[in-house]
Amino acid sequence: MRRIYLQIKNKQNIPIIILPRRVIYLKLRKSTLLILSAVFICCFIYLQGCNLKSEAIKIGVVGTMSGINSDLSVSGRRGVEIAIDELNGAGGLDGKKIELIVKDDKFDSTIALNVDKEFINENIPVVIGHYTSGMMVNSIDYLRDKDILFLSPTISADSLSGVDDNFIRFIATTQEQAIVLADIANKYNHKQFAVIYSADNSGFNDIFYNNFKNLLEMNNGQVILTRTYTSSVDVDYVSLAKDLAESKAEAILLIAGAADNAQIVQQLRKTGSKVQIYAPLWSNTANLIINGGAAVEGMFVLGAIDINSKSMELLNFKEKYYERYGENVTFSAVYSYETTISLFQAMRMGPDLKPSTIKKNIISIMNFKGLDGNYQIDKFGDSIRKYMVFRVEDGQLRRID
Repeated sequence: MRRIYLQIKNKQNIPIIILPRRVIYLKLRKSTLLILSAVFICCFIYLQGCNLKSEAIKIGVVGTMSGINSDLSVSGRRGVEIAIDELNGAGGLDGKKIELIVKDDKFDSTIALNVDKEFINENIPVVIGHYTSGMMVNSIDYLRDKDILFLSPTISADSLSGVDDNFIRFIATTQEQAIVLADIANKYNHKQFAVIYSADNSGFNDIFYNNFKNLLEMNNGQVILTRTYTSSVDVDYVSLAKDLAESKAEAILLIAGAADNAQIVQQLRKTGSKVQIYAPLWSNTANLIINGGAAVEGMFVLGAIDINSKSMELLNFKEKYYERYGENVTFSAVYSYETTISLFQAMRMGPDLKPSTIKKNIISIMNFKGLDGNYQIDKFGDSIRKYMVFRVEDGQLRRID
């Protein structure tokens, strides 16, 4: 077999090295492969590290995102979105972006449980929501032993208090709401009440009604008329208003969402009645004044924040909210923003993002800074903070307590 040699010559064209060409080729090929392999391994390790950093952390938000009772949840979701955008704009959590998974419970407790199960199947560790008590109280028994944590900015159901479970709320109890409104009723010497409440939001409406009724009776007052209705079917607002007007009550308590209350009050004012009207926190959203107009002037509404506060943190948030959504901020948006910020604070503490770890971290922090004052979360995951009362004046909520 003929052998082929490679000659390497100097500038004078005189051979100085003579090697078989195959030897040179093999040596070059082995060294090249080693270099390429090293480069490939380094790139692979680098890219894997980039992927780990860029992989999003998913959290959920669930509430009534559609329909007549959606205002509380929609404004709450917006508060969550602002908090997430702020964090992501600052580089995320340890270099990872937060991705928000939104689900709609459609104000139906059966659907609420089904979407909760979806979050579990999708391995979402933390969910902000639900936003109404009726969407949680019927699901909590199923959820208690599941690897998921729920943080609610607005659920105040008394039945969820004092329980060590996987539910943390960032609002005070339903009983506290009733106490504040009953004190105002006593202050204005309103003793005889007519009450209408929606039967949909069980765990809040019925409990609030009983709490208020008991407190009223302790102050020598009484409920002289009670009517319930279901907002999931066509509501005869005219008939409800007629019953209220004919009751001759000194004051009226409407335990429902803003949209329903606005309709009832409009029909009531058409009867010529000027009776004083009270409403719980659930009604404190933009839709009450937008839909109620002049009819809701003078109405007493429970509040969770003072929108007119001069706190710079609250003023900045109000500005961001209005610029982004073109609407005035609500307590639900503020509480949802604060809930999300508290979640991020707990997540930064580590050592992992398991639901049980995040819950432990939130409870260990205990004292939190809000947009307009501080609040606490106790060992059961219940919030300690104050309610206040507002009167609708010239289309604005003015604090009266």
